[in-house]
Amino acid sequence: MGPILAVKLYFQRALNVTGRSRRSEFVWVFLFQIVFSLLLGSLIYSFGINGDFGLSEDYGDDIFNALGLVLATIYGLFVLANFVPWITLSVRRFHDMDHTGWLVALFMGLYLIPPVGFIGGIIQFLWLFLGSGTAGNNKYGQDPRHEFRYAFD
Repeated sequence: MGPILAVKLYFQRALNVTGRSRRSEFVWVFLFQIVFSLLLGSLIYSFGINGDFGLSEDYGDDIFNALGLVLATIYGLFVLANFVPWITLSVRRFHDMDHTGWLVALFMGLYLIPPVGFIGGIIQFLWLFLGSGTAGNNKYGQDPRHEFRYAFD
């Protein structure tokens, strides 16, 4: 699966917790989010921050200039727009490995305990990033390797 198809499916199936998602979809979406965040973050840092970083004598809150506020708002909307689709992708990724999607809720519950939640988040990410899917059909659906081959036809 290529990067364009992976991101397209990510947003098309944003509310779908049924079925399975391949590791390549997970990796391409993660890379898309990292690249977009780095690009937007570098734009904010380069053009959207005042020179004194808000550390003037009066300790004002004017860290961002007008462009910085717009870019930071775009970034905030990007994060919000990706919250639910990322959860559903994680559920489908667990399904691909023949595990219940409720593991996502378990790992999210661990975030209530800050040190444990941080470690749990790393474990969940590595499990989804490195874990191989079940070959052939499993109880969550058919093997997604060939499911979206002709998605652009």
